[in-house]
Amino acid sequence: MAEFGIETYADLAETCRGMVLANEVAKRPLELVSGELLPWDEVFQWYIVQDPSFLMGHTDEPVFYDGELGLYVWGVTTFGTGWSILPAPEIH
Repeated sequence: MAEFGIETYADLAETCRGMVLANEVAKRPLELVSGELLPWDEVFQWYIVQDPSFLMGHTDEPVFYDGELGLYVWGVTTFGTGWSILPAPEIH
């Protein structure tokens, strides 16, 4: 993680450049285009991201695409801990 300077979820979020919380987007038909979403995983927050390239290329975080709107959405499966102290997921 230190190779990229990403230690926390807050650091990871900065790689997306612009993020907008959009929990209502979960009602739309979204296609999982990157990462993993296991049957027991639950997405707690949905963020439209301006640049999903780092998420898609270096993590297993679930990234979805809304083809009709042309938007990438990060499905955040962590809940209840501030991102500035939450360790980043595995970076590869």
